[in-house]
Amino acid sequence: MKHWWMYAGCSAAIVGVAVALVWQGLDGPGREGIVWAAALALLVQLSAFALVLVLRDRSQGFLLALAGGTMARLGVFGAAGVVVTVVETGVGAGALLLGLATFLFLLALLEGFFLQGENTKRQPG
Repeated sequence: MKHWWMYAGCSAAIVGVAVALVWQGLDGPGREGIVWAAALALLVQLSAFALVLVLRDRSQGFLLALAGGTMARLGVFGAAGVVVTVVETGVGAGALLLGLATFLFLLALLEGFFLQGENTKRQPG
């Protein structure tokens, strides 16, 4: 549980800094899009990381959790793309999709860092 909280804190900090960096360069719909992207990415990534932590010690559980997390990321990105192109939302589509892709990629890299650190701590010797 400690590793999930550490991952959640680092993820929130990275996403928060990224949103703050691009905030001034965006208009109203763009700002709304980047906030939605940040929220969706954090929700998906924190859920995927929790799944990996729960299933990592089971036979084939680690690979199953990674595959499930990848499918969740792709599903959310695809669903967001469909929603902003089909439904008139008033959200900046470019900011939402570019922000979502960026956040999901960065947080997936961070997930690997935390899992690598966890595996070296768990090995004896």
